[in-house]
This record gives sequence, structure tokens and C-alpha cells, in this order.
Amino acid sequence: MAFLIRILNAFFAALFLVAFLISLGFLAAVMDGLARGPKGVGLAAGWAGLTAILALLCLANLRMAAGTRKPALVAANLAALLLTAAGLAVPDPAVRWIGGISLIPFAATSLALLLRPRSA
Repeated sequence: MAFLIRILNAFFAALFLVAFLISLGFLAAVMDGLARGPKGVGLAAGWAGLTAILALLCLANLRMAAGTRKPALVAANLAALLLTAAGLAVPDPAVRWIGGISLIPFAATSLALLLRPRSA
């Protein structure tokens, strides 16, 4: 099971890294004046930051030590799970789809971390 979760996190880390690079492209376009005002800059920067954080968390999940459960990693996965679940409440269908798909790695990793026995 841990091997499948590692594959899942590797896939989503790559997916979030691609989304981060695309967000940086949009941010560069907004900074060049291709969008309207500071709202476009904030939105593009927010997406870039969000995708970077989610990619880093997926990469951190790949580095999980076998047999140990780190409370900070469990908390980060639960926070990401809540964040992506909040995306399901957004009226935009694209954001809802992204939020729903992004639930998968954080739900699986959170469940695996919480069910893993505590050891030193």
C-alpha cells in the first residue's frame, strides 16, 4: 500500500509542478500588462503559490520514513485535504474539478499516516 501511495504522490507532485510552471507563465503575462489590474497579479501569484505548496507537500510525502508517523506531516496533509475540499465549494467548474482531483493524494496519505502504528 505504501508503494502505491508513493506512486500517487509522485504523479501529483509532477502534476502540481507543471501547474506551477503554467501559473508562472500566467504571472509573467499579467506582469507584462496582458491582464486587468492588480486583481490579475494577485490571482496568478496565488495560483503559483498554491501549486508550489501542494507540489512540495507531495514531495515531502514521498520522503516519509517507513514505520514512523510525523505529526507535522499528518497536520500538513490534513490541512491540504481541507484546502482542496474547500475547492469543491467554489462555483467555477474548473476549480471544483481541480479541488476534487487534488483530494486523492492527500486523503490517501493522511489515511495511511493516521492508520500507521506509532513507533520511535
